Amino acid sequence: MTLLVLASAQDVTASRFAEFAAGSGVRTVVASGFEQVGLTVTVTRDRLHQSKVTVGGADVCGVLNRGQGSWGEERSVEQTFMASESYAIFWSTLALWPGPVVNRPSAQGFFPRLDPLELAGHDGIAPPPAVILNGAEALSGRVSRISDWTVLDPDAPRDPFDVVQITRIDPARTRHILVAGAEAFDLNAADGRLRADLAGRVAPVLTWLHAQGTDFAEFTVQMEPEATRLLDASCWPGHHQFTRLEEPVYSALLKRLAS
Repeated sequence: MTLLVLASAQDVTASRFAEFAAGSGVRTVVASGFEQVGLTVTVTRDRLHQSKVTVGGADVCGVLNRGQGSWGEERSVEQTFMASESYAIFWSTLALWPGPVVNRPSAQGFFPRLDPLELAGHDGIAPPPAVILNGAEALSGRVSRISDWTVLDPDAPRDPFDVVQITRIDPARTRHILVAGAEAFDLNAADGRLRADLAGRVAPVLTWLHAQGTDFAEFTVQMEPEATRLLDASCWPGHHQFTRLEEPVYSALLKRLAS
């Protein structure tokens, strides 16, 4: 039994999960390229397909998708082309591979585009109290770049061509939820337990995430009497967000990958 964690070498969350899995007796390899990973996709004229994933010559039983290679590096034209081709290969293989994949790629992207507005008006979920502005304008609040939903530092220099969403947040009414495999954790609770009343209010968000194949994510909701506002959602949770809950979170991911 071998798990593959597809991640940058600088991804501390990925390496910490791999250490936990290995400590639980599951061979786990973190890889950012093709040095150890073998990918094969065979498609017939009848549109039937088979795919295979190996690492170090061993068949892989599950994949945690945290990205591939290094992000944000300056690249030459040749390096950019090679990186794009690598993503295409990983993308198609993980999308078609029948084994369990946490954050499986889809036709919409290598990672899902988690736009809170997709749920606006459904099952008591309201849109965030936000405005959309050019990145050069004065900002306050939680700032997310529209193109990739990256959260930005509102005080840092900004690209004037960026389009950003500024979300007004009331910290006293917000709850931060982490999704790991089939389980969800309330990061505001000391024990991480998602209690029944909150679980009922965020159930549409959980259904939405799982429908997109998103098994490792975090989102923020603002609780209001008439609705639950989905402020943001991200498939890039970091270990610093759930330090006291690492064991149950990694256990839930391991359970999902071993299913």
